[in-house]
Amino acid sequence: MEIATAWLSTFAFESFVQHDNGITAYIPQDQTPENLLADCLAIPFEGVKLSGDVKAIEGQNWNAVWEAQFHPISVGDWTVRASFHAAATTQHELIIDPQMSFGTGHHATTQLMLEQLVALDCANTSVFDVGTGTGVLAIAAKKMGASTVFGVDIEDWCVENAKENASKNGILDISFSTDDIDSVATNFDVLLANINRNVLLDHLPKYATLLNKNGILLLSGFHEDDVEGLTDLAKKNGFRSKGKTEKEGWICLKFII
Repeated sequence: MEIATAWLSTFAFESFVQHDNGITAYIPQDQTPENLLADCLAIPFEGVKLSGDVKAIEGQNWNAVWEAQFHPISVGDWTVRASFHAAATTQHELIIDPQMSFGTGHHATTQLMLEQLVALDCANTSVFDVGTGTGVLAIAAKKMGASTVFGVDIEDWCVENAKENASKNGILDISFSTDDIDSVATNFDVLLANINRNVLLDHLPKYATLLNKNGILLLSGFHEDDVEGLTDLAKKNGFRSKGKTEKEGWICLKFII
């Protein structure tokens, strides 16, 4: 399984889910080469053979599929709930209505990031949330007292969803946009990136230029097999490793520069 995952990682897949009898690998349709399956099956290791197939998954509102079973989740003294749920009994709450954006709090990576974020002292800090999705992490940072919060996502509908969720939490001063990170010139005290391994590897050198001295970087969206590569690249760009947490096979890494 590890050999197969390492081999598939050389392609443009964005995420992997391991099962007892195999691996499901996800790749955007517009990045799928014509001979992808044949190339993947041609694993260049003696004694290892792969079989598989390719299936196109229609784009849809995945959150709507399970919204009927959507339930509040708690991280420490924070609760993430939808607007149609009763008010939380914890000290803090985040109102996040699921649309097509990622980050309702139910996925392990979002919980890992939120756990690490709420453990920080964000008072009077500047926070950059890359791949903001629903805006849940950006909104949490603002509620924790961050003075400036900036969230970006490549999808227009994510930005609109994040703005709507911020408003539902009584927050109107987070800057959400589709700006490319290469166009961002501001420096931050905290940078959050819950994306996927490929994007993180591409972005890491830029993250180093966007953080103030002693700035904190939180990364998630990948598995244990990806930790070494991400950590090595982070160290090459001046980061110091400050911890790793795991949940349901997903990893969150903390660095300081």
